[in-house]
Amino acid sequence: MTLATYFPTATAQLPAVDKGYAVPKDTDVRAVATKAVDDLASAAEKADANAFAALFDATGFWRDVLAFTRDLRAFPADKIKEVAEDVLAPNSPRNFTILSTSDVGGEDPVLETPFPDFSWIRVHFDFETSVGHASGLLRLVYNERVGAWKIYTLYTSLDDIHGWPQRLGQHRILGRHNDHLTYAERRAEESEFKDSDPDVLVIGAGHNGLSVAAVLQSYGLSALAIDREDQIGDNWRNRYSSLSLHDPVHTNHLSFMNFPKTWPTFTPAGKLANWLEQYADALELNVWLRSTLDPNRTRWNESNGKWEVTVVRTLADGSKEERPLSVSHIVMSTGLLGGKPKLPPPFPGQDSFTGTIAHSSAHSGGAAWAGKRALVVGAATSGHDIAFDLVNNGAEVTMLQRTPTFIMSIKNGRASLEGGIFNEANVERFGIETLDRIANSFPRAVVKELHKRTISWLADVDSELLDGLKKAGFKTTPGPEGAGWLFLGCKKGGGYYFSTGASEQIANGKIKVQQGEIASMGPGKVVKFTDGTEAEYDLVVLATGYTGFPDSVRELLGEHAASQLGQVWGMDDEGELYGVARPAGIPNVFFNIANLGSSRTFSKIIAVQVLGQREGVWSEPYKRGEDTRE
Repeated sequence: MTLATYFPTATAQLPAVDKGYAVPKDTDVRAVATKAVDDLASAAEKADANAFAALFDATGFWRDVLAFTRDLRAFPADKIKEVAEDVLAPNSPRNFTILSTSDVGGEDPVLETPFPDFSWIRVHFDFETSVGHASGLLRLVYNERVGAWKIYTLYTSLDDIHGWPQRLGQHRILGRHNDHLTYAERRAEESEFKDSDPDVLVIGAGHNGLSVAAVLQSYGLSALAIDREDQIGDNWRNRYSSLSLHDPVHTNHLSFMNFPKTWPTFTPAGKLANWLEQYADALELNVWLRSTLDPNRTRWNESNGKWEVTVVRTLADGSKEERPLSVSHIVMSTGLLGGKPKLPPPFPGQDSFTGTIAHSSAHSGGAAWAGKRALVVGAATSGHDIAFDLVNNGAEVTMLQRTPTFIMSIKNGRASLEGGIFNEANVERFGIETLDRIANSFPRAVVKELHKRTISWLADVDSELLDGLKKAGFKTTPGPEGAGWLFLGCKKGGGYYFSTGASEQIANGKIKVQQGEIASMGPGKVVKFTDGTEAEYDLVVLATGYTGFPDSVRELLGEHAASQLGQVWGMDDEGELYGVARPAGIPNVFFNIANLGSSRTFSKIIAVQVLGQREGVWSEPYKRGEDTRE
């Protein structure tokens, strides 16, 4: 593919009525949708970049996931022509078909009104490329200035590779009759890989690792997940006892296996841990526990395109086993931010401090601290959860806040979390795969503008809580450019809290707030702060995050791989996450790191790339001229 110019993300504009976008009365939605897909197909099949670009509104975007760019990219309207010149012809798009409700994963074209002042027509469609089967979604707006329906957002996604459909539904495996082994014996034999190596090694058997292993296996690839824990789910089970997910159940379904309808809206960590065990068993995922890699015996073999690794495994009888394996790909699923617990450098006088200092990852519960004084360093989700746990167990708690935090009450925020794409009714009506397509079809530039409106509304309905926090000395933020929690999460993996009670305890004074940093510690249980104040604490909990992915890579794949690693996490100039489910600098290594909902999406994106690379039909990720993104 040829190259031209690199460009930063354009600012999105919502197609509001006062900007000249109004749906004409008596619009025939189906007719508009049909013409739009026909026009798109004609331009794409002819590789006519001028005609293709002319279909877009001046405020439009094209987000592509693998179908044309072999990457996750988002292009504003003024760059679409030059991109189309490069990517249409090599991919031979064809066989465009509108999807309807009667189609699997489909929906009839629909006029949708997200806010009272703007509407668009949403259209799902399928198509083929030279590489595989793809799907897409259009949002069409009526531009009064030009008197025509135009594309506001186009989403294209490669869903599978030709000849490798997912083994789902009518393509499911047959199973066995008259097997000479019991089912348990057969599964034990399969998971041991005595006679062959797995195709893909997944490091980490939490929700990310299990999800990507499940999707890989759905494409007919063999996957082995390894984890240093004693039991699947221990990464959730062994955390502080009060931990629950703050995302509602409707967003959190795992690939191929939804939670039961009786499942609570917010899932306790221990309950999720048990579910992960059941998930691995039901989907016949191969997992080795109490296992890790020897980084000194892990290397990329350029000559055969394989990773040669040695798994160090503790067996049920306590003995050690070392298993050399040769795999085409490795997927790192070792936690959201990677690395080890991040501890600040020792504070002046820390060696004379007689209280207890612990990282949040080591906090198992507040029961032992009743009647004691506790300082929680950090004011995002973990800091709030632990402070709330401690105060509920009778501790006197102070939270040390170093930077402002985005706060949203669960009580009021549920309307935004459940009232949009992922809610009970939509999951029942469309299925989770269709909802994922709808959610993923938005470029983040558009998501940002939508979030600004929602965050503004939340600030109004949560005003009493936010005012109370301000009076208590707690600093809040509406997020980058007023776009809320999602963009804090995408930028730094935290900085927000959906209040399940801790914010209310801060506002009423039961959890005290200290601003600034720790200046020194000791003697005894004294902690001094940068504002000159001091107090005594029996416990200091450091909710200070993790050291990052280079440490994870160094510990598992070795120093050379760590030196190749590019940026992982944070948003690039097009609003896509660096290094997540896309190349990150290390050959044939992918990172699957996300909450449960996003893990579904990333798992499939990774699996399609792995399959395409193994089948030899994969080209390098698309770049243009000055574009130096990795």
